[in-house]
Parts: sequence; structure tokens; C-alpha cells
Amino acid sequence: MRARRPRSQRHSVAAAPVPATDDPASAAPTSFYWYDLETTGTHPPSDRIVEFAGQRTDAELRPVGAPFRTRIRLAPDVLPSVEACLVTGITPGEWAAGLDEWQALHRIEEEMLRPGTCVVGYNNLRFDDEFLRHGFYRNLIDPYAWGWRDGNSRWDLIDFARAAHALRPEGVRWPERDGAPSFKLGDLAAENDLRQPKPHAALVDMQATIALAGRLKAAQPKLWHYALAHRARDVARGLLTPLARKVCAHVSPSYANKRDSAAPVVAVAQHPEIATRLIVADLSRDIEALIEEDAATLRERLFNTDPDKRDERPPLKAVLLNRCPFLAPLSVVRAEDAARLGWDLDAVERRRQSLAGAGQDLAVKIAEVFGVDHAREPAADPELALYEGFLEDPDRREAERVRQALATGAPWPEFTPRDMRLAVLGLRLKARLRRGELTDSERAMWDGHVQGCLRDGFGQRPSLAAFRADIAALRQSEQPRQDVEMLRQLAAYADATEAAARL
Repeated sequence: MRARRPRSQRHSVAAAPVPATDDPASAAPTSFYWYDLETTGTHPPSDRIVEFAGQRTDAELRPVGAPFRTRIRLAPDVLPSVEACLVTGITPGEWAAGLDEWQALHRIEEEMLRPGTCVVGYNNLRFDDEFLRHGFYRNLIDPYAWGWRDGNSRWDLIDFARAAHALRPEGVRWPERDGAPSFKLGDLAAENDLRQPKPHAALVDMQATIALAGRLKAAQPKLWHYALAHRARDVARGLLTPLARKVCAHVSPSYANKRDSAAPVVAVAQHPEIATRLIVADLSRDIEALIEEDAATLRERLFNTDPDKRDERPPLKAVLLNRCPFLAPLSVVRAEDAARLGWDLDAVERRRQSLAGAGQDLAVKIAEVFGVDHAREPAADPELALYEGFLEDPDRREAERVRQALATGAPWPEFTPRDMRLAVLGLRLKARLRRGELTDSERAMWDGHVQGCLRDGFGQRPSLAAFRADIAALRQSEQPRQDVEMLRQLAAYADATEAAARL
């Protein structure tokens, strides 16, 4: 479930300088690995991948080898979202016929980990990549190596599509919904006559992504090569620093589609806790409050979740440098682009000068706005704790020994990690794959975990009672024939799952 992703026309994107960097992600990729997922829900730590499709292409987007596609079995502690099942159309019988999660993820990492690969999808940085990371972590596979080892990198076509629409829209037909551009893959595929017979099928969506990439690359080749060369975090940082000096065109879904997902920004502070984030100010909006208001007032307004006060939020945003943000010098914005985007470039420069004149005091204040004034609640369970610290080298070696044993069919090895997260993950992995090798105490812990998940839910997964309630509620309304059949199969799956948990 993708839940389902002016100064002169003489200036060009290709002419913008590329800051020096040793980050391999800034190099031109040897090949791309395109992929798409279907999932049991929208919460990467607790939901699961049920279908994967991937295809390697060369740098010119020509296929290399055959695509890899697999369904993935759900373990007995996992119940899917009923809504997700209706979206994907993947039945319990279909996911039961797939690979177990460890086998699938082991194969997926092998597919991706070839030197110089750029792993890319459509809205993958915010969705699919997170599912991969949490799946690898849960299965004692390095959650990050596929995105950096041997010169590998990541990218996301949806942000390039937004950038093309905002800065170089010629050559592509752009669909609209409710008076704003739509960047949904299905809408773009249909508008540009790209074949997509069954949306929300991983193989079809992956192939549509490659086709859309070809259309965008052919329409705007200079922008394509610029974006690839600037996807590394060090390059992005170089475009924004020093603070309050360089105005950039920033493309992000944080800016509304009706604003063409773009804004002229300048960096005003380093994030106080996360080195890979810079705080920027949107210079298309009034910035006087950033100078006049204190940190507490700005913070209260910025993080106010009342949708009626969205327009009152100060014009601040954190740019995540490790998510391939699209940034370009303001010189790439032609006069006609500025007019179309509604940017007054003279006003933009005046606002930049005002922020620069505020000096270091402004940077200190803005950093305080983004500081955390209370301790974060620890994750409720080790499976949800990926981002609570990197693994140390001895534990990585311990996890690799388990991986080698599973890959070769050897007995489950002695597993003594220092990180207690891994101890829990290891026991659950052993239970999913090698139940017959569990000790009595391990089996009791696993059975208790399964029963707890079904009784109470887990993360954002439903409990068995909530799963059945969702099915019953949907049965009360008129449904397409295929959905009626899906609900019948899900009800039977609930009964079988409950029966198995009682054994």
C-alpha cells in the first residue's frame, strides 16, 4: 500500500557549479536499481512488505537482466490493515505462497548491492526505503549498507518530477487535481500515455516509474544530470552554506502542490541535534517574525498542529541533507519561471539581506526553536527501535554470523549480542525461521509475543478484534465483487490465525 508517493535566460541548471565532495553519491551511477513495494500498512516499523519488484537498468535506463519480483509471507504475529489489502488486492493465499521475510530481504540486498548502484523508486525516500531499513534491521541484516557501500547511493524520482514541473516543465504533460498539479504516479503515467494497467502492483508501478524517468530525462536532460550530480548530502550542504548567504530554489512536498512544491530559501541555522539537517527560511513569505519574535513564540507557532492555523506558521523548514533534497542556485530561475511561481526576486533579496543582518543571534534563536526540551520516549519494543542508536562493530559481526548460518543452512549459532535490541530480534527471527530449534523458554516467549500482538495489536498493526471489526464494518456497505471476496478471505485468515495462536 503506497498509502496508497530573474535574472536572465542565459543561466541554465547545467551551468551551476558542483561543489567538491568525496561522497560517492555525487558520482554518476554505474547503474540504477528501480524498485517498488506493496505493504500491509503505512507504518514502516510495524507493518510489513508483502510484494517487491525490482529492475536494474544501465545509466541510460536500458534494462539489465530480468526483473525480480516476489511475494512475502506474513509471520503469525502480523495482521495487515484491511484497507491495505483492499488497495493492493493481494490475498492471504498469495502472500502465503511467497518467500519468508528473511529469504526475501536477503535476496533483495543481493540485488541492490552491486558497486556504483543508485537505488531509486517513486516516493521511496519517505516510504519504501523506510520499509527496507526496518525489514533489514528486524532480520539482522545491515539496514543501511545497500544505500552506501561500494559507491552505492539513493535517489527519488518523485522529487525530480516536482523539480521539473517547477523549473523546467516543457516536454511533459502535467496532470492537475483540484486546481493543483498532481504528482501521483498513476496520474502522471495516464497523462503521458505510459502504460500502467494495474496500479498498486509492485511490478507495474516499478515499470511505470522507469517509463516516467525516461520521459523526464528525454524532456530535460540537463536538469536530469544536474539533479543526479547534486543528490549527495555534502553537495546539498555546499549549496546552502554559509548561513544567510546563498539563496536556493528548494523543491519539496512540504510546500503545497498549489505552490508548485517550490520556494526560494536561505539557510538560517544548523539543526541543534542532527548534523544532517539545516534550517531554511522561505523567502517568498514575510520573514519579519523570524527577527522580531522570541524562540518560544516561534516554536509554539511552528509546531501548532491546528490545521486552521497552518498559514500562521513561521516560514521555517528543516532540510534533510541525507534525503537527496533538490536544491539549485537561484540563478536557474528564469524570469518566466519566477512569474509562473509567483516569486518577487527583488523582495527575496531584501529578505535575505534582513536575515543576514540579524547575524549569529538569529542562528542561535532558530536553533533553539528546533531543539528538543524533553527526553524522547523510548520505543515500546525493540522492533520499533531502529533509530535508537547504531550497532557497534562486535554486534554487527554477531549478526553476520547468524546471517551466514541461515544462508548456508547451518544450525542456529550461539548469539550473544551486547545490544539487547538484537537479543530480542534474534529470538524472534529464530522463531520465525527455526521454530524446531527453540528451547522451551524461547518458545514460551515467542508464543507470548504472538498472542500479545493478536490481543493488543503491535505498533500501528491492528489487534485481532480490531481486524475483525474492520472487516465487519466494510461488509455493511456495498463493495465491488473483488472486495467482497477479499473480505471473505480475510475473515477466514483471522479464524486460522486465532486457531494457530492457541496451539
